[in-house]
Amino acid sequence: MQQNRTPLMRAIKAVGRFVVAVAAVAYLILDELLFPLFRPLIAWLTGLRLFQRLGEWLGRLPPYVALVAFAVPFIIIEPVKVAAIWWVGIGHVITGTIGLLFAHALSLLVVERIFHAAYEPLMRIGWFAKLLGWLFGIRDRAIAMVTATSAWRTTVRWARGVRGWLRDVIAQLR
Repeated sequence: MQQNRTPLMRAIKAVGRFVVAVAAVAYLILDELLFPLFRPLIAWLTGLRLFQRLGEWLGRLPPYVALVAFAVPFIIIEPVKVAAIWWVGIGHVITGTIGLLFAHALSLLVVERIFHAAYEPLMRIGWFAKLLGWLFGIRDRAIAMVTATSAWRTTVRWARGVRGWLRDVIAQLR
């Protein structure tokens, strides 16, 4: 019986590593392509007095109120990413891609901003800090596993080429 479980467990681990690798690659590619495009917008918004005050307010919230302020947009936006990937998977490539880009952009502009502004109160929630540390550990190991491959280095070169092309297109439109 033990011998039958070993190959099965290896297969399950291999499938798990594959799923994590695909998720990490998708995350890193989106981040590589989109974050530089949104960096000027994020910097501009951060410089606005309204958003500075909002950030200060979020940083002063009681921990569980900060958690709700963070969780509500997270719970709305993150499932849209999964749905968009599903749309791509069932053949709606354009709709799914647009949905994924839109959801990722909202995540960068809303969820990450709230997280950074409310970081201090959120870290005062013990279980949340531990959960976040555990999730960041998984993310970091997955990213390290993926970025160590030659396929990743090729993907980064491609993504940077696409980003450069987009930068040129935007420059020509000005």
